[in-house]
Amino acid sequence: MREWMTAEDLAALRLSKSDTKALGMRKWPESPQGINKRATMDGWEGRQIGSSQAWEYRLPALPALVQKAAARTLVKAAPVQLPAQLSLDLPDVGDLKNHQRNRMDARAALIGHIDHLVITSGLSQGKAVDALVAAAGAGELPPELQKLVPIANARSNGGRTLVRATVYNWLKARSNAAGNVVALAPKGVSEALIPSWASTYMDRFCRPSKPGMAECLARWPADVDKPSYDQVRRFLKRIDAITKNSGRMGPKALQQYKAYIARDVDKLWPGAVFIGDGHTFKAEVAHPFHGRPFRPEITVFLDVFTRRWVGWSIALAENTWSVADAVRHAITTTTCCDILYYDNGAGAKNTTWDDELVGLAARLNITKFHSAPWSSQARGVVERFNSSVLHELARHFPTYCGQRMDDEARRKVFQITRKDIKDVGTSKLLPAWQDLMGYLADTMEVYNDRPHSSLPTIVDAKTCKRRHMSPNEKWAMAVDGGWVSDPISEDEARDLFRPVERRIVQRGVVKLFNNDYFSDELTPLHGQEVAVGFDIHDANKVWVRLLDGRFVCEARWNANHRDYMPVAFVERAREKRVEGKLKRLDAHRDVALAELPSATIIQHQRAPESAPISAGEQSRLDAMEAEWTALPAPIAETTPAVTAEVVTIPVVHADVKKARFRRALDVEGRLVEGADVSDEDAAWLARYQALPEYRAAKSMYDDFGDEWLTA
Repeated sequence: MREWMTAEDLAALRLSKSDTKALGMRKWPESPQGINKRATMDGWEGRQIGSSQAWEYRLPALPALVQKAAARTLVKAAPVQLPAQLSLDLPDVGDLKNHQRNRMDARAALIGHIDHLVITSGLSQGKAVDALVAAAGAGELPPELQKLVPIANARSNGGRTLVRATVYNWLKARSNAAGNVVALAPKGVSEALIPSWASTYMDRFCRPSKPGMAECLARWPADVDKPSYDQVRRFLKRIDAITKNSGRMGPKALQQYKAYIARDVDKLWPGAVFIGDGHTFKAEVAHPFHGRPFRPEITVFLDVFTRRWVGWSIALAENTWSVADAVRHAITTTTCCDILYYDNGAGAKNTTWDDELVGLAARLNITKFHSAPWSSQARGVVERFNSSVLHELARHFPTYCGQRMDDEARRKVFQITRKDIKDVGTSKLLPAWQDLMGYLADTMEVYNDRPHSSLPTIVDAKTCKRRHMSPNEKWAMAVDGGWVSDPISEDEARDLFRPVERRIVQRGVVKLFNNDYFSDELTPLHGQEVAVGFDIHDANKVWVRLLDGRFVCEARWNANHRDYMPVAFVERAREKRVEGKLKRLDAHRDVALAELPSATIIQHQRAPESAPISAGEQSRLDAMEAEWTALPAPIAETTPAVTAEVVTIPVVHADVKKARFRRALDVEGRLVEGADVSDEDAAWLARYQALPEYRAAKSMYDDFGDEWLTA
């Protein structure tokens, strides 16, 4: 499929009305001038053909609907382009196949023996030929020549000897070629031409649904000669992998069949290039906020020269600050890098990193590069690390959910963890957040001391055997060679990695994330743009600098904010994420209720009438209600209004739950010590101990003690 298409060819396309409507056109242009006008309006990638006024446009850059129409036209108009070796010429000895080369060498050796007889014995060429033929028939040639006779005759079984006419033909061929022995090689079998049905078959075969050969032949058009199954099979064997899979696979998948360039790191040094990547962990862990199972995002950075694992971070999802935290870990514990190499995602390709004045790359004085889309091979160093080191770590946990995990075991673990969460609020199968961080630190230490196959080999001092160097040994060798590391101190990194936003000063106030920060020193800067640095975990103050880097002041959070208390950056991000989840849950709930008849909805939402409650039971219920009401008010979620009666279940704040558990601990302690406990407290404790809330809180208290209550 060609890459460029002229405006005239594009005008000849016939798009359906639905396609042109989808492209925002009333009608597809039917002239080159119309195509050129549309290309100018939509910004198509094009170029002028030579010095003429004609234009051509790059086909992969055109809209998808236009590409499909062009592909259909090109496949029908021209046969499949097959590689050049299907019609191979033999211009020199390098193009000969093995069997041709062997026969050429054997014939050249036998003719050389004839030349030897003419020179040494004084025989004529005819007499020498007769002597060669007679000796070959009698088996009296030297052994090294005798075994060449069947090879020269193209008879491997040796059942046929030389004849005079055949030898003369060899001599004539060499003479006509001016002594070039390539003329002695037998002619190769001519490759079959491209069959007439090839384009029709490839049009049906090269589709993303990957139809089989029999399936393509079953839908064969009546006006085209139909090949047999074996003809198609032999035809596909002659086609290279890229031609065969174009259309069946996308451009990204086709990369595995194309050539690549191996990058040499011998001229680099430690810290020259840090390469990083974000990886969704292949095992479920306990969420640090609510304890439910989820898969965290781990961002790692490696030093390309030594393959040393230099930094990592762990977050709820890949974002700008997870990447920044991994870089901070790397440059504060090892050395500052010269080049930062990351993928093309949003984690490191945004204004926070790329701003010329306040971006992280500018403040760190590092050069940031991104790999091209669909080229994960360019980051093979860190991609292989993810598939080996991080996958291996995930397989140590029972909640591993990667490809190697047995499906039955995965389902069983899923059921157990969800049942534990429902019953007690946590599950012992889920690794804790802090435990995972400890595992990562231990894995990093082991990896850096383990031999790496891409590093040079050395003789082990203990075993006296050759092995590859470890990343730490390669790093130490660079240090011994005179290289000096240049890490950034923690205090300096704290200021460098502080997020910075550009803001306009308004009457001594700068606004950041719906918070107002005020300082008298900002009053002279009214209307000017400044750089505002902030701490993502503390929203009480910001640091204001001029755009040239000079420090102005430390502005404090002001009371004229819409919230009563300041909302930190991370807290606001968490609130937005929870709001999105609640909106999606409400949408699913409305859809589910809409599937039921109206009468059924009312029936399910109304509480059934119960028998009259006795006076004693009513007083007990009133006492329970008064007891729960005396505690701090829970935070209730806002639910959409419905026509029928709906019970709104409040979401109880964690501090309220801890307050109830503290009361339970107090009552239990007095019971153990034998102190006086009122009947009301004893009855309350019995009811509370029967609730799932108590069991979940008891499990957390057994694991973390008083630290959990004060957290």
